[in-house]
Amino acid sequence: MSEYNPAEIAAKFINYTSRHIFLTGKAGTGKTTFLRNLIELTHKKAVIVAPTGIAAINAAGVTIHSLFQLPFGTYLPKQPAAEPVNQQYNTPRSIVRHLQMNTTKRRIFQDLELLIIDEVSMLRADLLDAIDMVLRYIRKNNASFGGVQVLFIGDLHQLPPVVKSNEWQLLGEFYQSVYFFDAHALHHHPPVYIELEKIYRQADSVFINLLNNLRNNEITAEDITLLDKYYKAGFEPAKQDKYITLTTHNQRADTLNKKSLEELGGKSYFFKATVEDEFSENSYPAENILELKLGAQIMFIKNDQSGERRYFNGKIATVIGLREDGIEVETEGEREKIILEKFTWKNIKYTNHKVTNEIEEEVIGKFIQYPIKLAWAITVHKSQGLTFDKAIIDIGNAFAPGQIYVALSRLRSLDGLVLTSQISRIGIKQDQNVALFSKNKQLEEELNTQIKQESEAFLKSYLLTCFDLTPLDNYVYEHVHSYSKDINKSAKQKHVKWAQQLLKDLSEIKANANKFLAQIQRLSNDQSEEGLASLLLRTTAAENYFNPLILDLSKRIFDRMELVKQDKQVTAFLTELLEMESLFYEQFKKIRKATGLLQATINGTDFTKTDVGSLLNQKEREAQMKTVYAMPNKLDFTAKKERTKKPAAVKAPKEDTKVVSLQLFQKGKSITEIAEERKMVIGTIEGHLAHYVALQEISAKDILGRKKLESILEAIKELKTMSLAPIRDHLGKSFTFGEIKIGIAAHLAEN
Repeated sequence: MSEYNPAEIAAKFINYTSRHIFLTGKAGTGKTTFLRNLIELTHKKAVIVAPTGIAAINAAGVTIHSLFQLPFGTYLPKQPAAEPVNQQYNTPRSIVRHLQMNTTKRRIFQDLELLIIDEVSMLRADLLDAIDMVLRYIRKNNASFGGVQVLFIGDLHQLPPVVKSNEWQLLGEFYQSVYFFDAHALHHHPPVYIELEKIYRQADSVFINLLNNLRNNEITAEDITLLDKYYKAGFEPAKQDKYITLTTHNQRADTLNKKSLEELGGKSYFFKATVEDEFSENSYPAENILELKLGAQIMFIKNDQSGERRYFNGKIATVIGLREDGIEVETEGEREKIILEKFTWKNIKYTNHKVTNEIEEEVIGKFIQYPIKLAWAITVHKSQGLTFDKAIIDIGNAFAPGQIYVALSRLRSLDGLVLTSQISRIGIKQDQNVALFSKNKQLEEELNTQIKQESEAFLKSYLLTCFDLTPLDNYVYEHVHSYSKDINKSAKQKHVKWAQQLLKDLSEIKANANKFLAQIQRLSNDQSEEGLASLLLRTTAAENYFNPLILDLSKRIFDRMELVKQDKQVTAFLTELLEMESLFYEQFKKIRKATGLLQATINGTDFTKTDVGSLLNQKEREAQMKTVYAMPNKLDFTAKKERTKKPAAVKAPKEDTKVVSLQLFQKGKSITEIAEERKMVIGTIEGHLAHYVALQEISAKDILGRKKLESILEAIKELKTMSLAPIRDHLGKSFTFGEIKIGIAAHLAEN
């Protein structure tokens, strides 16, 4: 009996059914590799999206908000019972009102068969419902996600979605929880739950069991005792030991890295990234300006692209050579010396290929930088996807469910673990909604039964869709009724009779196609070997009948375009005809693909993207399209005119507002005086000064006084938290939130 392979089962569900899938797995089980392979092989037209810019860049996709043109903020499926005070939200009506999708974007959504959402742990339920609403609206299809299959990839035991308390007051009226699986779009169409189980990161069975218990809310007294063995308060590693500190706060990680770099002494070298065209600063995957010194501890943030596997994402190394134009490092463990090469991250958008009409990636921007960063410390959030041999974990006050699991699962084994704060059972708990949803995981036998049933239904549905000419007929009908201007005022109008004849001939073909649809309905009921062979025979005959007729209508459109080109001011009309022809070609492709998929099903072989390409004569189509696009004195009538950009005015560098507050404080002014002079509230000035307390540039005692500072530090220690509200409740209203922020900054600087 062959070994259970969840990745293979997931691929079958994706390629041969229309079911939504949730593909999960513990850290290190190969979710990223699965996604990369899937995109290379699937025969379905697919796009990848992710909740954040950096996640999208790393997944080689785009952000959810950019693809679906969704505004940021809360989405409600309908009006709330009571109108909220001073709180904005989006509804289906408000989103549709602001949708401005061009022809290319609409076409991508019309052709889309598979939507892949990566890093789904961060996806909110309301955002998923907004995606569902947009797809139904654009595709004019009221099925789940407008008939598009959705693959959700991620680990719900990692970082949860972010929702503010005032947002949840609105969302709580409509949603069970903020997680994607509680979206209305999935209530009647829940995803198949498949978990990748082979762990590639850890090989230590004791450690794997500990992580499993942590994920499943089944932590035992033995697990706590085991973790306590690795608790070393105030641990300071020797420089040569190459530990990285994982912490929960950006400020803490930045301070540790800056301090460690300063301690090295010596000359700093600066390496500026090259940013080409469109690449949002929020999505920069590495430092824009990388500061290094000899002896700096760094880590790689990409795998080795050379195939030599000299390093991986998260591998620690030391800088041993620096020039203005080069970096040499020595890796930890193997002590291999590597001269670094820059890596190019691509910012893409999705578009349609001008010849094949396939959805393809278009690179619209690049970020080029050495794929490394300082690595004395990193936040738990940014450590997702990385692997470390040695780590100091400082997360006693982890503020989100899953952070402790994420931090521990970065390690290859317990041998490299040091805990500088003790982990309590309370802090270790996972979210109850996630624990409940995890019970939907299905067994191998159930999945195999479902695949058989679902693939039979999918094949029948796919054949019916491919031979259904109704959408094409409707489009041509609307095109014919767009000839509504005076013949003397529109070059298009004189072609109305040609368009009417095209519709008449297509409608006759459609009538015959409808008869064949009835045959598919009947023949598909017999899934035996003989039944499928009979279905293939009829489908092949239908292809041989319908496709020559469709290509003939396609040729008539191309011929008409050559005639239209003889007139002036016809670019808009030519674009209409080109769009219409692309739908005829798409219908031709669907019918070819239907026969190919049926043949592969009978043969028991995979049907891939390569197989789809082999069914089509791309060279002939390419030559044909070259002629179609050409105009007198112009190679391509669809090419946009390039705008000459005015050189941007050089702006004076903006003064850092925190620096101004610091300078006034250093001149001896009180916080109240600084606030009055700068016309700011006291809390803002306190926040500015807290920043410099954390960097150890000023003393918290000089701001708060010894007694007040000690009270705040004592409260942090006693409550084991750095959250403002509980500390304020403990200390009383004589302490402002700004003062507590300064105390927390002092605590971070001390530790």
